[in-house]
Amino acid sequence: MDENTNNLPIVSLDYWSDFAKELVKFVNLKPNGKILDVGTGSGACLIAVADELGENCHLVGIDKNEAKISEARNKFKDIVVESVQFRTMEASNLKFDDNSFDNILCGFIGFSDSYDFENNQLIGKNEKMKEIFRVLKTGGEAAFSTWKYQQDIEIARGLLQKYLRDKNMKKNNDIENLSISYSKESIDGFKLIMKDAGFNNIKIFSKSYNIIYKSVDEWWNMMQYAAWVMKYTLNYDLDKLNELKETCLPQGIRAFKQEKGFSFKKSVIFAFGSK
Repeated sequence: MDENTNNLPIVSLDYWSDFAKELVKFVNLKPNGKILDVGTGSGACLIAVADELGENCHLVGIDKNEAKISEARNKFKDIVVESVQFRTMEASNLKFDDNSFDNILCGFIGFSDSYDFENNQLIGKNEKMKEIFRVLKTGGEAAFSTWKYQQDIEIARGLLQKYLRDKNMKKNNDIENLSISYSKESIDGFKLIMKDAGFNNIKIFSKSYNIIYKSVDEWWNMMQYAAWVMKYTLNYDLDKLNELKETCLPQGIRAFKQEKGFSFKKSVIFAFGSK
């Protein structure tokens, strides 16, 4: 293992909800304010807001994925708030007026289309961040969470690379340049794109956590979803995926075995800014 994870706080396999609660814990939410969740997914951040504020919530969640919007709507059927709506929408083109929201939350949507985090330079027009700034009210606060590091997913990528080399399935350069399946970002880069959009009073830090899989199969099942590069690279061929599992596991993650299971580090960047 590249770092001892024994003393890190533990997140569950439903880490989206855990990290949503962490984000909301640091936000100065305005009671009875209007709150937008950009890239709401299944609504984890808005559920955390409702838990924090109770019924005094005016919530809006947007996501480009219609299936996720439907899932979020279903989750709010039994949650009582003043108002909640979900809309299918792109983060780079928010269909709201300027200065519409008191708080904006944004978890893990990825900003690699705006900033090259590996080479530390702005690219594109920074549209998503600028749109978030535009619809935030003057004096309001936006809060972001994004990935700094996911050890479990990067190990999965490494095992895929080994399998591809052993089978001579791809050129070495293609294997080296395989995606890591998530937008890996940095504090310095994230601060820059927030400044570029116009944010003030920027506060940004990272926290590391421990995620524990009880078995090899539990880890493998999660990786097939989270480390999407495996299925994509192998053309969703179940025979090849099973061969990858049989040839690379459990020895491939044996070094991460602890008393309670297989332990991996996840590091998250939390960022906050006002208008």
